[in-house]
Amino acid sequence: MAGIKHLIECHCYLAIFSKNKKQINHKFPVYSRLDEFENIVPKLVLCNNCEALHYVFDVSKSELRPGKDQSRSVLTIDELSNMLPDKILNSLQSNSADISSYDHAIDIIENRIWGDPIVLKREVLNGELHVKIMKIISKDRVKISNEKIENVTEINHE
Repeated sequence: MAGIKHLIECHCYLAIFSKNKKQINHKFPVYSRLDEFENIVPKLVLCNNCEALHYVFDVSKSELRPGKDQSRSVLTIDELSNMLPDKILNSLQSNSADISSYDHAIDIIENRIWGDPIVLKREVLNGELHVKIMKIISKDRVKISNEKIENVTEINHE
């Protein structure tokens, strides 16, 4: 069964937003596996900004684990990289993918969810949302494509 990529909100914020009147908390992507009842399999993750430890228990829901910042029991990109074939690993590395994409790729391989898309890059160009997608066709084959998803200006006016 495929998992889900979602955002977790941390207590920290990015320095570029420090001058805002309203504090905007940092959000970071997480890939979560689903059990046979389509519930999130709980796990520990580190914030990619401040390394605070979060216990993820539902989609976009987590609890901070105070006093455990910079925990070393959480898997790292380097450790996940050792579980991936070269072609998939090279595609993730060359696109500076975050840890959630590595986790997603491993889930695709382990559960043979061939063709499940992993978004490598996302950009708004001239008001249109463009993405670079990697699909793992088999353990040693990937397909990378660019796609226009939707017109961003239309979304903002709805």
